[in-house]
Amino acid sequence: MPEKDSSNPPRKIHPIAGPARARNTSQHLSNERTYLAYIRTAIALIGFGVTTNRFSVFLVQSREISVQDSMRWNLVNVERAGLGMVIFGMVLVIWAVFHYSHVRRQIDRGEFRPDLRVVWTIAIVIVTVGGLSLLWLFHR
Repeated sequence: MPEKDSSNPPRKIHPIAGPARARNTSQHLSNERTYLAYIRTAIALIGFGVTTNRFSVFLVQSREISVQDSMRWNLVNVERAGLGMVIFGMVLVIWAVFHYSHVRRQIDRGEFRPDLRVVWTIAIVIVTVGGLSLLWLFHR
């Protein structure tokens, strides 16, 4: 009969790492990758929004752009677009946390089904904003 090794006590299974989670590890990791992609996108939006906003203010304050050019490009709208990107990035972070938590619960219960409404909503919003951006860029 082998002796018990007291230096290596039996491992306790953490409640979070139970059998249900072990079966769904790849789904949980996929959910986390999706969450991190949303966070990366939000950080990029916030960074680009701040840069856009500050650069337009810099051009006006440093007089690198004439008053006529300022009227033509309407830098106030550029500042607002930058602010809008920052706000959208912050909203995206909040939505990503809720979405991640919701999907996590569904995976744990074994009820996960992709929500096509979210996919279509995001696609329609991106196409609409892209189309409006094209109109705004080529208006003149």
